[in-house]
Amino acid sequence: MTRNRVLAGGAVLALFVSLPSAAAAHPSEAHEDVKPRAEVFFDDFSGSELDRSKWQVEVTGENFGTVNNEQQAYVDSPETIYIDHDGGTGAQNGALALHPRFKQGFQAPDGGTYDFVSGRVKTEDKYEFTYGSYSARIKLPENATASGLWPAFWSLGTSINEGEPWPACGEVDVMEHVGEPWTSSAMHGPEYNGNTPITHQQNFEGKDPADWHTYRVDWTPEGFTFFLDDTQTYQVTKAEFDANGWTWVFDDPQFMILNFALGGQYPQGVNGVTEPYPGLPQESVDKVKAGTARYLVDWVKVEQ
Repeated sequence: MTRNRVLAGGAVLALFVSLPSAAAAHPSEAHEDVKPRAEVFFDDFSGSELDRSKWQVEVTGENFGTVNNEQQAYVDSPETIYIDHDGGTGAQNGALALHPRFKQGFQAPDGGTYDFVSGRVKTEDKYEFTYGSYSARIKLPENATASGLWPAFWSLGTSINEGEPWPACGEVDVMEHVGEPWTSSAMHGPEYNGNTPITHQQNFEGKDPADWHTYRVDWTPEGFTFFLDDTQTYQVTKAEFDANGWTWVFDDPQFMILNFALGGQYPQGVNGVTEPYPGLPQESVDKVKAGTARYLVDWVKVEQ
C-alpha cells in the first residue's frame, strides 16, 4: 500500500483474480509438522503512547511523499496516533488508534495542501526481519462499512531506501480494506505490481467484518500463506513465481507498516466515487468530520 503505482494493495481490476492454488481455496489444516516458533517482536500498545523504540512515524512532506492520489497528509500528532486504554474497545490491553481528522486546507511541510490528516507508522530501522510469521489483531473502522476509508497492515523490503525502490524492493499486503465487506491481500514486485495478479479477496465467510480479527502471513523461502483468525485464505509459492517468469524478491529483510489512508486510486477503482474526493463519498467524509472513524490495532507480533 505505498507505491507509486496504478492502484495500491492489489489493483482494482486484478483484485478478484488470484493465482490458481488449491491451498487458496480450502481452509488450512493444522500445521502438524511445523516447528514451534519463538516470538521475536511484540507490541500490545500497553504504554501511554506509541513506543518509539519499535515504531517510527511517517510525515507527509518530510519523510514520505503522497502516492496513489490519497487524500490525506500523514502527521505526527496525538490527534491522529495515540494509545486508547478504554476497556470498551475490546482490546486486550491498550489499542493503537490511527484516527483521521478533517483539516480543510492543511499544508504539509512540502507545501502540499490536504483536507484530511491521518497516521502512518512503521518498524523500519527499528525492527526488520527475514522469514517468519507476522500478524496483527485489528478492528476495522466504522463497522467495516465506510466506503473509501483505507486502513492497511503490510510490509516493504528494506532495500526500498538502499538503491532498490518500489516495486523492486518487494511488498506484501497482509490486509487492506476499502469499506467493503471484504479485505484483500496482495504482493508486488518487479513484474507484478499495480495490476498485480498476485492478489486475493477475503470475504469473512460466517464472520462479522466489524469484529476484531487476526490477520497473519507465514513467510518462508518457499512462499507466503495468508490467514484470517487461523483459517488459511490464500497461498502463493515461489514455484508459481518461477513458472510465470516473475522475479522472486522475498529473501531479504522487510519492515511492517500500519496506516490509515482516505480515498485515492484503489478505493475509487472499487466504488467509482469522484466527488467530493476521489474514492471518498460524502457519507464517509461526514464520519471523519464527526470523529468516529478509527482504525484500532490490539497487538502486532512476529514469530520465527
